[in-house]
Amino acid sequence: MLRAILTVFVLNLSIALAASVAPAVAQNGAAQAPAPAGGYVRPAPPGRLVAVGGGRRLHLLCKGPETPAGPTVIIEAGLSQYTANSTNGAAQAAIVAAAPGTRVCTYDRAGMGWSDPAPAGWTLDGMTADLQALLQAAGIRRPVILVGHSFGGLLARAYVRAHPRDVAGVVLVEATSDRDAEGFDAASAAVIPQIDQATANAAPGQPVIGLPAGTAPEVVMSFTPEILKGVKAEFEAWNRLPPAMKQPGAFGTLGNLPLIVIRRGKAATPPSADDIAHREGQEALAALSSDSVLIVAANSGHTVPLDEPQVVADAVRRIVEAVRTGAKLS
Repeated sequence: MLRAILTVFVLNLSIALAASVAPAVAQNGAAQAPAPAGGYVRPAPPGRLVAVGGGRRLHLLCKGPETPAGPTVIIEAGLSQYTANSTNGAAQAAIVAAAPGTRVCTYDRAGMGWSDPAPAGWTLDGMTADLQALLQAAGIRRPVILVGHSFGGLLARAYVRAHPRDVAGVVLVEATSDRDAEGFDAASAAVIPQIDQATANAAPGQPVIGLPAGTAPEVVMSFTPEILKGVKAEFEAWNRLPPAMKQPGAFGTLGNLPLIVIRRGKAATPPSADDIAHREGQEALAALSSDSVLIVAANSGHTVPLDEPQVVADAVRRIVEAVRTGAKLS
């Protein structure tokens, strides 16, 4: 399961981690042009900063009507993802188009994107409390529909566990399963020392490596020490989970909550042991609710929201319609 957990993280940050001890090298082997000293200026946030208490703010980006016709959709991004670099950007737009009248919001968790840093000793409970505070402060009516990709799927389940009345339905997209603890522990042990090395002598606000000329400022953000430390804080939050919460079933079931699970369709031929374990984990997620559907995104790897955003949009539309009409998914 380690491969699936790290896919999105590697997608955005592997170059930075490798370059912490060597010059950046492009895929064709040519050295990349270094970023001009002091030449990077962090772009303005595309959304708004919302105070969530404790002197901290979270960045919120919503699309769709101000007064939605049904539940607002909240997207929980995967590890290392935020509003600017997220694989969910295309899915957000696709959902707005597929479910007219629906408002769709993404946000940056503490330490990610334009949000303020996470407090010391950050935990998954803290992330859950942050989301509740954000919804309240932003005036977003509950219940909402949660869409969780990868690590965001685990956070979506944690939110349902803590605030079941706040959630009308859930879409889990290649979500981290509670069977993935061993892989996540291994990922944390491998990545945290690399982040420490990459950020040890990094200038505040500047990318830790050289990047090609013309790299979008929003992409450059992924390589700044602030964002890397935010990723580290999320791994450390996982590490602080009590051992009992890392056991299968610890996050509980979803009762009869409308649930759609989307898993990747791409796999080795014949399927590898990792592919088989991943499929079984996704099937276990689908069994969490008595009103659930499992969808296979045939042309996708782990980054389904990027590979096939329409699959995610169609799933959300089905949840929205089920919530509005009271109909069963299955």
